[in-house]
Amino acid sequence: MNLAQNGNSYRNITTSTTTVVFASTVVLNTVTVNTKGTVASAVVIYDNTAASGTKIATIDSLNHAGTYIFEAVCLTGLTIVTTGAPDITVTYRVP
Repeated sequence: MNLAQNGNSYRNITTSTTTVVFASTVVLNTVTVNTKGTVASAVVIYDNTAASGTKIATIDSLNHAGTYIFEAVCLTGLTIVTTGAPDITVTYRVP
C-alpha cells in the first residue's frame, strides 16, 4: 500500500495478474489505464477478496487509456484482475 498526498492509497499494477488491493471495506476512487495492454487486455474489478462475486466493472484496456472515476464502496474487499499486461494505477481509501 502506498499513500498519496491527498490521503488516498494507490497500487500500480503492470502485469497480467489477480491483485487483492484491499481485504476489507474500502472505497474505490479511480482506476487509471496508464499504458494500454496487449491482445485481449482487460481490467476486471470485483467487490471481493477473490476474483469472483460482485463485479463492479470491466475496462477495455486494449483500446482505452485514461482515468475512470468510481467513488464506489466495496463492502467485502477490492480485487482487480488484469489480462494483457496493461499498466494501471488504482486509488482507494478506507472509509
